[in-house]
This record gives sequence, C-alpha cells and structure tokens, in this order.
Amino acid sequence: MKTWKIMSIVFAAVVAVSGCKREGDVLATYNGGQITRGDFYEWMEARRMSKESILKKVAQQKTHLERFATEKLLVREAKNAGFDASEEFLYLKNHAVRNFYSQYMSRQISTQGKFSEKAAKARIIKLTAKNFKLVNNKRQKLTDAEMNEALNEKMEKAKKLIAELDKGEPFDELAKKNSDDFSKRKGGDIGYIIAGMRGEDFSKAVFSVKEGTYTKEPLKIGNAVYIIQVDEVVNLTEDNIEDVIDDKVQQMGLKRRLMYNSSQGLQERLIKAEDVVNNVDTVQFYNPADLIFKVGENEFRVADLNRLVNFILKKRRGMGRPDMVIEDKIKRELARRILREEVLMREAKKKGIDKEEKFKKELAFFVDYNIAGTYESEVVLADITVTPQDVRDYYTKNLDKMYTRNLNEGGKSVKKVIPFDEVRKSIEARLVDMKRSEKRKAWVDELLKKNNLKINDSELSGD
Repeated sequence: MKTWKIMSIVFAAVVAVSGCKREGDVLATYNGGQITRGDFYEWMEARRMSKESILKKVAQQKTHLERFATEKLLVREAKNAGFDASEEFLYLKNHAVRNFYSQYMSRQISTQGKFSEKAAKARIIKLTAKNFKLVNNKRQKLTDAEMNEALNEKMEKAKKLIAELDKGEPFDELAKKNSDDFSKRKGGDIGYIIAGMRGEDFSKAVFSVKEGTYTKEPLKIGNAVYIIQVDEVVNLTEDNIEDVIDDKVQQMGLKRRLMYNSSQGLQERLIKAEDVVNNVDTVQFYNPADLIFKVGENEFRVADLNRLVNFILKKRRGMGRPDMVIEDKIKRELARRILREEVLMREAKKKGIDKEEKFKKELAFFVDYNIAGTYESEVVLADITVTPQDVRDYYTKNLDKMYTRNLNEGGKSVKKVIPFDEVRKSIEARLVDMKRSEKRKAWVDELLKKNNLKINDSELSGD
C-alpha cells in the first residue's frame, strides 16, 4: 500500500476517534441556547467537580447537564426581570466577587509550591495517664486530685527513663518498651515536625532541643508526659523535601501543610503593608463612623459592617431561619475575614490575575451561580411559610420516632419525651426546608419542560 494511502487511513482514524469528543459537540439544547462539551467541562472545573468521576456514568452526566441548564435558564429569567441590576443583588455580588478573588488567589499561592521552613526529625516516648478508673466494671472519671497523682507517677517514670538515657541506653529501645504512642514500633520515630504540629507547646519543645540530644526534663501536655529526642534539624524547601523525607505519605502531608503555611504567611505580610490600617482587634462597634480597616483608599467602617450583618440576618429570615444575636466576637471574625479578602483581591489584581482568560471564565461562572442561586431563593422560593399547626402536627406525628429518648434512670431504661418548646424552632426550619425542596423540584421540572431541554445521549460517554 502506498505511503499516502496509509497516512490517509491513519488520519481518518484519528479524526474519527477525536471527533467523538470535540469541544464544540452539542450535549444539550433548550429554547434559545445550547451546552457544548467545552461549556460543560469548563462549568464542572469551575465548580470543582470531579470531571473524571462524572464522565464514567451517563446518568451522572445527564443529572449535571440538567443542573447546568437550570442555572443558565435561571440566570436568563433573572436578567429578563432586571434582578441582576437590583441594588440588593449588586451589594451581594460585590461581597461575593471579593470572596472569589481571595479564594482564587489563595489556591494559586498554595499550589505554587514555594516554601522554606525549619523542620526537626524527632522521636518520642509518650507516657499517658488515663483520666478514668474502673468501678464495678464501669468507667469513672478521675477527680482533679487523682488526675494529678496519675500524672506525677508518669513524671517519675519519665525521669527514670531519662536517667537510663543518660547512662547510654538507646532511645529507640526504651521507646519500644515504654511508649504509649503508635510510633513505639518504630522506636518512637514520629518523622519531621514543623512549627504548630501536634500543638504549639509540643512543637516549641521540639525546637528547644538541640540536634542529637533529648529533653533533660519530662514535658507534660494534657494527660500525657513526653520525652523528646531530636535526630536532625533541616530547612525544608520545595526543592529538597523529596530528598530529605523518604516516607511518601509524610512527604505529601508536610508539603500541603508547608504550602498552606506559606499562603498564610503571605496573607499576614499583605495585611501588614504600609498602606493598610488594621483596627480589627481594637475597634469598638458603637460608633458607625469608626474605622475598622483601610486598604489603600478602600475604607471599611462600623457602619459598613452593620449593613453587612443586617443583610445576612435578612437573608436568614428569608430562608425561614430564626433570628440570631451577632455578638462582637462574631463581628470581629467577619471583619477579619473581609480584611483578608480585600488584601488578597488587591494582590490578585496587582499580579494581573484578573486579566487571565481562565480567571475571567471562572468568575463569569461564579457570578452566574450567584445570580441563579439568589434569584431562586428570593423569587422562586419566596413566601414559603409554615403555620404553628404544621409544626405541632409534625411533632405529634413523629413523637415516638424522633422526639422520644431512652434514658438510664436507676439502672432502668426510661422513655422520655422531648418537650415541644425545645424542638419547635428546629421543626419549623426542617419544614421550611422540606417545602422549599418540594417547590424547587416542581419548579425546575416545569422550567426544563417549558424550555424544551433535550440531552443528546449519543454524545455522552461512560456506562
């Protein structure tokens, strides 16, 4: 066969195979629109869905194509109604977009793999003081005095083990014989520790021990006593971590933690920039004009925080949720989160991330998701109410199954009914959710039917 004929056959085969999965292939159509394979894949990626898992099953693809089509149709209805231009939605969108910028930037930082942090390879002997005793074959919690006595016994034992180490006994052998930790089978080897691991007190103690030595005094943390030996101290970076640490599981776990720490460190540095004013921890929430923080020219005052809190409470009420008291602690945490989002968004724009095509596509999907979800919640599912009688009837109907508890009284199992007033609000919220779910399903079914959604099964892969 001539070469050109062979090439033609090969080319035709390649085209035939690749043609099955072209980005422009139409997977679904509806009145005035369609979903291509490329659209579907980008949507799944933007939603952080497992594309590989979904593409294994035709049924899953159809379910998600219906979700995608529903979202597109909701957005279209919302825009036709002018909902996306309403003052309230634009306020929500502003906060949502800032959050998207910060999340996108955080992911990018945490996947860049840049880190440099001190780590110590450590061994431990852990002596645990049990916080209970057996009385008539039943556990009974120790009193404070009994607990102190149990810990003192472990401290004395630890001191004796340190004396043995001083005489030259191998640490690993003593760990195998005496430690209560899972690491005893490896001679107390717990691998590499970085700041904060196993708690601040533990990691501080590790880094106070010189390389090649062990703690000369036992360390008491909680209900356990530790002896720590440090075999090696290294500076872990993205370039050497695979060479330093052989254990793949620990290697991957430390990589994730180190990249997270790197991301958090960058955020802290951004917050401490010269043009950032941070009063989050000191501001009082009495005066609406008081400044909470300032990033460049952008100011966030108590009045802005109050507006956001009221907005959140209003949304909760619209979803049938009971009112809640937003204490100063929660306000401070909310303000702290917004400050972090603000500095990360500014950093993203400085780096030109907002000009990248991938970012713009994901942001567009995110905005549509918010339009669809908010329109559905506030228009489609508005005015769902539950009467006091509905709540009472549900309680009565499910009294034995859900609102009766078996309690031990004097060695006997006694049925006790949970009083109605204790569960009234939770039942009300449950009924609102149930009614919302029922109404949403009926409305979505009608929406897809009205817009003649058709899925092209022949273009779907999997079982």
